[in-house]
Amino acid sequence: MIKRATGLARREFGAYAGTIRTSSPNARRYLLMEAFQNAAAGLLATVFALYVSSSGMSTSVVGDVEGALALASGVVCLLLPPLVAVTGYRSLLVVAGLAFAVARLGQTLGVTSSMIVVLGLVVGIGDGINRSIGVAFLSENGPNGEGRTRLFTVDFVLRIAAGVVGAALGGIVPTLLAPTMSDTDTLRWAIGLAGALYLVSILPILGVTDGPRVNQRAWGLYARAVRNFHSWDRLARLVVPEALVSFGAGLIMPFVPLFLNVHLGANVAQIGFIQAATSVVMAVATLSTPFLARRLGLVGTIVTTQIASLPFLLVVPLATALPVVAGAMWMRAALMNMSWPIYNQFAVEGIPAADKPLVLGWMSAAWSAAWLAGSVVGGRLAESSYTVGYFITAVLYALAAVMSWFLLRRIRLGAFDAVEGFAAETVEPHA
Repeated sequence: MIKRATGLARREFGAYAGTIRTSSPNARRYLLMEAFQNAAAGLLATVFALYVSSSGMSTSVVGDVEGALALASGVVCLLLPPLVAVTGYRSLLVVAGLAFAVARLGQTLGVTSSMIVVLGLVVGIGDGINRSIGVAFLSENGPNGEGRTRLFTVDFVLRIAAGVVGAALGGIVPTLLAPTMSDTDTLRWAIGLAGALYLVSILPILGVTDGPRVNQRAWGLYARAVRNFHSWDRLARLVVPEALVSFGAGLIMPFVPLFLNVHLGANVAQIGFIQAATSVVMAVATLSTPFLARRLGLVGTIVTTQIASLPFLLVVPLATALPVVAGAMWMRAALMNMSWPIYNQFAVEGIPAADKPLVLGWMSAAWSAAWLAGSVVGGRLAESSYTVGYFITAVLYALAAVMSWFLLRRIRLGAFDAVEGFAAETVEPHA
């Protein structure tokens, strides 16, 4: 039995290694870019809110930066699709990397709270570009059939691994620097490291080769796509529950490091460990989504996992012991995010191919708009309480589960299987 399992694991590992080895140079360059960028993002998830607070700024600044990011990202998701055919992928990916790097390095320069928020808009430009074109780029440059599934799985695992490394660095770097400088400076250097990682992420993209470009006007193509769009009903059914989840997530997610630090007394190393472990647990749990979907159905899996996450969400503000809160956070993140592969499937399966980019782009824009509202409100709630947002979010998540049941169960899809969005879109802790 052990030999059989070992042999199977060796064959699978060899198949994934072969997928990387035989993938196009463009795909390998993209994966390397993603590794650097997700390491930077994981690092920032640990230290950025702490840096803002340590610099003497209001908690609301953290929410406003998230809101600015979401605003710019949403606008880019709405406007970018027609530009891809005209400009190609390489220039857009380079712009995204530069936007990330310039903004994050700028936020370390002791600028005012207003400038930090403005730089959040610049971060949102990079985020919107990556959200809009990342899946399409990897799909166009990957193999067909099972090879493509394996490539997206590699991308999924790589993102998680890089995010875990980044979150751990977010705890380690300030701890190592603590004997020689102030807390604020240790966090500033950690953010500077994230900016440097974003700069390095541009290097592999410089070697990307683009295919032929369309000579037509970009906005003419976009206007024609909107006129011919047929999936309004599908879009509306998806946006409502997603917006509820996004608003609730915006209330609490940007402030998790501050909650752990101020409310529970966790140090930056402990916060880094908790954030890193959250990514691992979430990734492992998400891989079981196809198993649940075969037994509970697509909508049943969404509703069951979201409802099951609520007790753990409520434990977080009520418990006083850090290990208990950490465990509850891990379980909450795992259960709540298991449904995202299914939302992705509803977004792309059974609709005209021409509608898919617009559905994905407009869903991202709606998510960003709700996150903008949630994070701005959450920042002001956190000024008086780090716990009240969790109770409001629990109500919103429950409403989202109910709305998913009523709105999505009438949509008829084929049998569940892994879609392209599964590996590429379920890495970040959406909720």
